[in-house]
Amino acid sequence: MNILFVSTEYPRRGQPTTGLPNYLYRVSLSLIKLGHNPAILAAGEWDSYRVEQNIPIWIVGVPTYYNCKSQVFNYISSALKVGYALNHKIKELVKKRNIEIIQFTSLYGIALLYSQKVPTVLRLSSYAKISFATFQTYSESVVNIMSLFERMSSRRCNTVFAPCKNTATVFEQDCHRSIKVIETPFVNDVQQYDNQIYVQNLIGKKYVLFFGTLYAEKGILVIAEILEQFLEMNQDYYFVFIGNTSNINGKNVISILCKEAGKHVNRLLLFHALPHNQLYPIIQKADLVVLPSLMENLSNACIEAMYFERVVVGTNGASFEQLITHGKNGLLCQIGDAQDLLEKMQMAVSMSASRKQEMGKLARKRIDKLNPEYVVRKLVRLYEYVILNCKHR
Repeated sequence: MNILFVSTEYPRRGQPTTGLPNYLYRVSLSLIKLGHNPAILAAGEWDSYRVEQNIPIWIVGVPTYYNCKSQVFNYISSALKVGYALNHKIKELVKKRNIEIIQFTSLYGIALLYSQKVPTVLRLSSYAKISFATFQTYSESVVNIMSLFERMSSRRCNTVFAPCKNTATVFEQDCHRSIKVIETPFVNDVQQYDNQIYVQNLIGKKYVLFFGTLYAEKGILVIAEILEQFLEMNQDYYFVFIGNTSNINGKNVISILCKEAGKHVNRLLLFHALPHNQLYPIIQKADLVVLPSLMENLSNACIEAMYFERVVVGTNGASFEQLITHGKNGLLCQIGDAQDLLEKMQMAVSMSASRKQEMGKLARKRIDKLNPEYVVRKLVRLYEYVILNCKHR
């Protein structure tokens, strides 16, 4: 089967990346192993073509400059530019290659301008209505437009699926159509680890780890609220943050964390986003991973931490409960409840080494169920159904 993935981004391997490119890479490798032929089309800074591990990759250059101070205008302008460029390239590829099915990401509503006859599926990489519901990263008007574009793009696709039950349920209600759930496959694609960052900064230290983009919806302000208290209660611990930063309500997130750490700011360690070969050794040595997101779409960070048998504190109702059974293979706290987060963190800190090890092994056992052998076969069956039974809407 010849599959074309269409995405808003796809950086070169070895660079820091986000959940969507990771998903595309892992599912593409898995499809190749099953005898299929995936290819990737994405937006980027300039036109290019390359092949990585037998995956053909086309990048379409899309200008990213903005001419207006309005967030809404800038979003609409960017989304339409990216959508037009990608769909123009799809038209070209369809003429040259035997593409049997196209999978779009929901981001930017890029399927909205799709006009070819090849069957399509839409993967809900997120749904802005729930992903940015606090309006601290994007204004309410921008979130409403993002959500509208995502809903409208679904009308251009034969089938829609999501990795997260929560996202599927809300989108299903808003679009009045059935949304399937197919979890994100996971395979450790790192051949060799680079321990340099860990050795230079963290060796010999006991630390709690947060990794992912540092913005409000990831629960950064919830952590900030109890940061000084946790460090005061646990004098032998450091708190490590890894990820790209942002502004929250006009304030730089690093300055917020440093201020909230108070007199213990010297035990606060912050790093920019790291590629997996440098990130994974840091995850492996973390005593505890804290991910108090206000909403997730099946957190890649949670999956990676559980794969490495770490004790994870996630949020109940933000999709972590899809992976974590509280008290068995991880811990769950209430969304936005800083004191409950602190309580669960203290619960983890006070666990014996054997209890942490037991919980970690059960966490890994859950992630083993995301083996591509199981998950990607479900995706292939979905493709086969769409090709056989669906016509372009």
